[in-house]
Amino acid sequence: NSSCTRASVVPPIGFSPTLRVQFIHKDDDDFSSPFPMANTCINSIKLPLHTSYQVFKEKFDFALGNTYGFGRA
Repeated sequence: NSSCTRASVVPPIGFSPTLRVQFIHKDDDDFSSPFPMANTCINSIKLPLHTSYQVFKEKFDFALGNTYGFGRA
């Protein structure tokens, strides 16, 4: 399943609304968490930028493994 849409496959005519990926910088007003935030209603995911890929991977893996149902992913 996609964390952004919760779909297991891409629909034949694509997604509506289209997928949106945002990268959040620590200086941005949107930066409220070091973890990614997904919104399945509008098919979007916000990915905070980190100092290294390893830190990003740890935060992303933790978020995916510890989020169930609706809310922040």
